[in-house]
Amino acid sequence: MQQEADHAAVVLQGTLVREIVLPNIELFGPLVYFVELTIAVSLLLGLLSRAGALLGLLMGLNLWLGLYSADGEWPWTYMFLCMIQAWFVLDPPGRALGADVLLLHRRAPASGTLSWLT
Repeated sequence: MQQEADHAAVVLQGTLVREIVLPNIELFGPLVYFVELTIAVSLLLGLLSRAGALLGLLMGLNLWLGLYSADGEWPWTYMFLCMIQAWFVLDPPGRALGADVLLLHRRAPASGTLSWLT
């Protein structure tokens, strides 16, 4: 977090991290952990995967802007993460074997017995 405060591409982001997040890390640390855990569970289970991908996209943009000029960081790593998450927002995973297909099937039952798998 200190690197993000020191090397942020946007001055406001660096200031917010330095003045608000770092002094209250005991609050923001677990919050960030649970948001990342929510993203992971969402994408792994295919449950509300579009919302999970949107959260992942926002987290990736935060990392990209915060660590853009940090030493030892390659900013395209975070941009690639953002591109994957944006792809998942537009074309969400979990439509064949994820929990989202079960929720969709429950709302609009298919005519065939296994047609919800395709």
